[in-house]
Amino acid sequence: MENIERDNQALIAFWDKVLSLSEADQPELRNVEPDSWKDLAPSKKLLEAACTLGKKRKVLDYGCGSAWAGIIAAKSGCPDVTVADAASGAIQTAKCYASAYDVERQLHAVCSDSGWLKNIPANTYDGFFCSNVLDVIPTETAIDIIRESARITSSNASVIIGLNFYLSPDAAAERGMKLNDGSRLYIDGILRLVSCTDEEWTELFSPWYDVERLEYFAWPGEELEIRRLFYLKNRETTNE
Repeated sequence: MENIERDNQALIAFWDKVLSLSEADQPELRNVEPDSWKDLAPSKKLLEAACTLGKKRKVLDYGCGSAWAGIIAAKSGCPDVTVADAASGAIQTAKCYASAYDVERQLHAVCSDSGWLKNIPANTYDGFFCSNVLDVIPTETAIDIIRESARITSSNASVIIGLNFYLSPDAAAERGMKLNDGSRLYIDGILRLVSCTDEEWTELFSPWYDVERLEYFAWPGEELEIRRLFYLKNRETTNE
């Protein structure tokens, strides 16, 4: 548990710096084009996924970063979007983006601590989005998030999880990297990836979710579509 907490705190500090918006960059947001929210997602498939949440009543974008997914959901029609991140820098950035894209009334930004999800009532949300989060944190923390996400979402909720590509120990070695215990990649002492196969992720989801669909996508500049987008459905017994 001590190692898990150390990793979690180091990650919060790391992402707080990475996701903070500098004062020099803030003026640029005041001049964004009205339709440029469509360019916020790093891939077309992620854009399409976030747009589907526009049909929902109440959405949570968890581990939101700049809140690009939450903003897309709001611009697509969702009247009530919460964006949450443990990094305070991310939340300040999210608020700047929300203002720039005129969704401040729809979008609520929360700096969430480790117990925040547990205090949300069951069945609160009918949409849940979490991208580039679960596989860059300790597995134990990811499982806690998966379990709580199932509890706080309704039986008909759209639950969308974005993950990095699978990196095998051999592939990591070819890149000059080493995976601790065959799955955990540390860079400069910071946990940057917990690499699991599609089947391993399906198993991690299985106590609470069925996998409805699995899509693959790429970020700009990547030739292969090997990043993953899981569409999940709450198991009927989750919120009983």
